[in-house]
Amino acid sequence: MSQYIDWYWAETLHGRGLPFATGVKLANDDLVVISYAWDGDSYGIWLSHLLHSSRRDINLVHIVADNQNYALTTGQASPTTPEDIKTTSTPDWNQIQPFAPLKLTESAGCKYNIQVSDKDLAWLKKAIIDWIKHQWFSHINVQQTCPSFKKW
Repeated sequence: MSQYIDWYWAETLHGRGLPFATGVKLANDDLVVISYAWDGDSYGIWLSHLLHSSRRDINLVHIVADNQNYALTTGQASPTTPEDIKTTSTPDWNQIQPFAPLKLTESAGCKYNIQVSDKDLAWLKKAIIDWIKHQWFSHINVQQTCPSFKKW
């Protein structure tokens, strides 16, 4: 994402975007701070960062590109992969119930919690603008197409 938008940005260590974004916001409350990650980072590897960010309620937004698989590593099942889907890590079909990202963050205290499709750019733009208008932690789960590995 950082290659496509003209703004100040930092690419952080895999899965550590939210702690970094929290530090930036605490250091300068006047900044508009956006964290961007994938479903594997946000709902798997570093789920605790997302839940504690929801609890802390610091004014920043976390946008998750949820393509329902670990596409960077050839399409293994992620925490949001639907049941009965065949992936490279579940050749006999995924038998694990997927996380419901909005329920997770809501249960941790997130007040602005929304899911949009990557095909509905007008709604995604509105969701980001709505977040900028308020003063609490936000979670935007973007249901994203993955043409390489999402075969369902």
